[in-house]
Amino acid sequence: MLAYYDEVQVSELDSFSIGNIIPRIISVTAPDTIIRPEGSTVTLHPVYAEVFDADGLETIKWVGFTSFHVNGDSLMNRGNYIYLYDDGSEDILYEPDFTSGDSIRGDGIYSFRIPVYGSGNTDPDFQTKTGSFHWEFIIQDNANDYSTPILHEVIIE
Repeated sequence: MLAYYDEVQVSELDSFSIGNIIPRIISVTAPDTIIRPEGSTVTLHPVYAEVFDADGLETIKWVGFTSFHVNGDSLMNRGNYIYLYDDGSEDILYEPDFTSGDSIRGDGIYSFRIPVYGSGNTDPDFQTKTGSFHWEFIIQDNANDYSTPILHEVIIE
């Protein structure tokens, strides 16, 4: 802004900061029904969350979801978030070569391939429960603000 008072010119900046804008989830793509494989095999099921942050995608700290087993009235994964990645599958998440399944690094589409273990697995760490699940997706940004959660229902048979 530019102003004149008598013959004196005064200028002031006319910009301002509105603070952090909370990130949001645009869409979630995940299966509605998953059929557990036979035997001691494992299948991988892709899950995607397209996200947006007006402050820039680089300000997103993480994208993830929790999995609540409705029939068992309990949280899966010990209640911890299952994280999705926007890494272009360039990072090895688990040895020997397990990646997120993400297609393009930095495009705002976060991905993960959910392992579903067959009914023949005897190790409790590699058993998938059947039933109805509520997957609640959420984002946290670098300002420690959270998006509005998005709920997705999944049935594992």
